[in-house]
Amino acid sequence: MSVLSNGWRGVQAGVPVLLGYVPVAMAYGIAAKGVGLSFWETVLISVFVYAGASQFFILAAIKLGTPLPGIVAMVSLLNARHLLYGPLIAKWLPQALGRRLPAAFWLTDEVFATAFHAMGQQPAQTQFAWYMGLGLTAWLSWIGGTIIGLVAGSGLTAEFPQVDQILRFALVALFFSLALLSVKRPMLRALLIASVVTLVCLIYVGATPAILAGTITAWLCFAPVDQAATAIDSEVQGQHSEGADHGTN
Repeated sequence: MSVLSNGWRGVQAGVPVLLGYVPVAMAYGIAAKGVGLSFWETVLISVFVYAGASQFFILAAIKLGTPLPGIVAMVSLLNARHLLYGPLIAKWLPQALGRRLPAAFWLTDEVFATAFHAMGQQPAQTQFAWYMGLGLTAWLSWIGGTIIGLVAGSGLTAEFPQVDQILRFALVALFFSLALLSVKRPMLRALLIASVVTLVCLIYVGATPAILAGTITAWLCFAPVDQAATAIDSEVQGQHSEGADHGTN
């Protein structure tokens, strides 16, 4: 199977992400135009920052006149959760730094959720091409949605004022559905504890620290099941049962 065909399978896996990214990126384009950013400033932020919620934060910070170092610091804090995402899918990526850097750039919440759920099911030699197809699809859809929002968004929201809020909710709905696909029984305890920590932090310290605290809590509380050891144990138990049956006969 060629690299292109493997990448195409990743593109197909990225279609749900595309459907969620385009409307949210449209909302970002509309909001950026309202703040006063130029067409190219808005598009280049989507090209190089490519960080969903952080881009909306950048717009709010610009509107408030926040100094650039403060914006950089808060965006870095908001995206620090990606440091916890990376190790979970690193086992499926090549060791070469030149390949891991673009993979890291394309890592978002939704790309991670999709990759974590499906990447391990791909043949080992196809996993990197599959991931790159997924990541490229998500990135281009975000840029395309931004451009659509800049070009056509203002007229749409002027005609239907509720559209802006609906567009922003699409990303939340998408990530929630993708995250549910990745949930397995051993994760439930960690998810429950992390949810409580996130809720408490949300009430007392705000959304950004709450996201980071919840992510770290889930990471600390989750104890992955060693699937290889489980399989070996099951095989050994099966052999014992078979031996017992022969002994009985």
